[in-house]
Amino acid sequence: MNTDRLKLKSLALRAILDNLKLHIPAARQLGVELEPLLDLAEQQMILTPMEWHDIPGRYLFTEEGLQQHAELEHAFAEFRIELTGGESPTLRRLKASMGERPTEW
Repeated sequence: MNTDRLKLKSLALRAILDNLKLHIPAARQLGVELEPLLDLAEQQMILTPMEWHDIPGRYLFTEEGLQQHAELEHAFAEFRIELTGGESPTLRRLKASMGERPTEW
């Protein structure tokens, strides 16, 4: 678990949420559901990976239309990846094949 990278992903997600939650109720709800995890991540207190299904909020993308906000969906995905232990070698190869810059860490 890379707590520095998790903190950065948390801060990025929080910034996007803060902008959207003023106008989008589902984004506000996502912020409420993720707040405890975001706080712990930013304090670097999450030391072991979580299970994918234990991270709240995914249903808001499909059921409440948050998938329309690509930047939010990407930040949420990156946060979840870090919470579950970081990028796997397979994911790194996939991102490289799609032209995404590799993680520096």
